[in-house]
Amino acid sequence: MRLPAYPVPLAAMRAGLAVRRGILELADRIVPAEGALWDLVAGMQRTKLAGLLVTSGLADALGDRTRDIGEVARELGLSEDVTLRVLGAAAACRLVHLDGGRQARLARLGAPLRTDHPHSIASWVAYQSAPAIAAAYDEVEHQLREGAEPSGHRRAFGNSIWEYFGEHPDEGARFGEAMQQLTAIDLGALARAYPWPREGVICDVAGGIGTLLSAILERRKGARGILLDAPKVLAEAEDFLRSQGVADRIERRAGDLFGELDAHADVYVLKWILHDWSDDACRGILGRVRATMPTGSRIVVIDQHHESNRPSPLSSMTDLLMLVECEGGRERSPDEVHGLMRDAGLTPGRVRHAGLQMLVEAVAE
Repeated sequence: MRLPAYPVPLAAMRAGLAVRRGILELADRIVPAEGALWDLVAGMQRTKLAGLLVTSGLADALGDRTRDIGEVARELGLSEDVTLRVLGAAAACRLVHLDGGRQARLARLGAPLRTDHPHSIASWVAYQSAPAIAAAYDEVEHQLREGAEPSGHRRAFGNSIWEYFGEHPDEGARFGEAMQQLTAIDLGALARAYPWPREGVICDVAGGIGTLLSAILERRKGARGILLDAPKVLAEAEDFLRSQGVADRIERRAGDLFGELDAHADVYVLKWILHDWSDDACRGILGRVRATMPTGSRIVVIDQHHESNRPSPLSSMTDLLMLVECEGGRERSPDEVHGLMRDAGLTPGRVRHAGLQMLVEAVAE
């Protein structure tokens, strides 16, 4: 869910999601339960269908206009008959509008499937619809009976998702693009949700190409940054940092969450890091960051706010994804993150929110 450029209170986000859920529940009451359930379990088909619109090029070919379906099929080298059927199913899923049966255009819901859409999540949708994800989910029943670890992905492929991406660089690249797209969804809100220092140094630990760090420095002209990640990722960051006009204010430094971390800063950011790992692994990550933190510096952990006794249509589903894809991964509550911080020798601080994203602070004393 895309957030406004300013932080939305957690209560407001929950209220909005509750209204949407209420409307959906009301719609379900209009038809027999088995009819609503039939629609619900077609979710796998909808995910695969949305991903197909991306990977086949159909979403980009339709663009922001109405086009003849036969013309699009010929342009992409697709079967016209199958294209008609696929777009018919996409229309039933509210992704596409069909005009007269032979003309198609992307609906509002389908528009972000375009790679050139300003709010595109095309890479995330393609990643979610990939066969590897389906294979990992096939293992959930084993996890249900035997425990969370090993992950569904490891059960299916015999390695971690990170090792898998190393062996399948195209899928790893798509995942990286997806993370950048999702970060962009609430970038403005996160840059405003915390009192980032106006001067001094902000270190983004495993910060990718620097999407969040660049947005923070755009608002903090007197601050400097350290982008800490693997050498390959840092090389990929160069063009992006230059395009954002912050390359001369960000030091690129190689580091490893499970190896050596060396960066002296005033604030350390870990965005969408801890939810990938078990509690023990998180304690190790936080401990290694703590070891490089000067006294008085702060750490800010950003993950989805998830309370296990309060199901959420967003964080509960992300929590399930972490169960399936990552070793011991899970979404956590602020109290749970504070507990991990204490175990790592940090003093927990304030919790802030940008919608369902929580920014949990701790201090090195």
